[in-house]
Amino acid sequence: MKIVIPGGAGQIGHLLARHFHSRGHNVILLSRNPQPAPWRVVPWDGITAGPWIAELEQSDVCINLAGRSVNCRYTPANRRAIFDSRILSTKILGEAIASLQHPPAVWLNASTATIYRHSLDRPMDEATGEFGGNEPGAPDTWNFSIEVAKAWESAFFSSSLLLFRTLARSPCAAP
Repeated sequence: MKIVIPGGAGQIGHLLARHFHSRGHNVILLSRNPQPAPWRVVPWDGITAGPWIAELEQSDVCINLAGRSVNCRYTPANRRAIFDSRILSTKILGEAIASLQHPPAVWLNASTATIYRHSLDRPMDEATGEFGGNEPGAPDTWNFSIEVAKAWESAFFSSSLLLFRTLARSPCAAP
């Protein structure tokens, strides 16, 4: 399989790349800071179209992990970088994939569990979780993380490509 991992230079991307590469898959990382690796690493800025788009052509999977690390002080500049690096990269990927003759069959986009309210009473998951943001006394960083998560998922799910592919491939769709 041909697997493209935008933002794959971080911990999770490195683990995925190593796993897939060790099993003989063609792995391509898209990175803002390309470093030598056993797999291909292609430069991209996560904002603008460029030669990296060709890497997605005839790929099987795109696993988007792009986003500035949250392991930092939440200064105004870092908050802007955290937000923009997720939303803008997701939007440009959607545009790039929509432009391809043979787009990846699967596009996975990272997200975060910090979209859910802080909970000590029960687990939060995709089926029964409650979005956060309204907890009394919640630190500003919690609300910021929730705003990022909502915008990130909105950027992903608003892609016209996803709607088209969902409708085109639905086994329940009327003929």
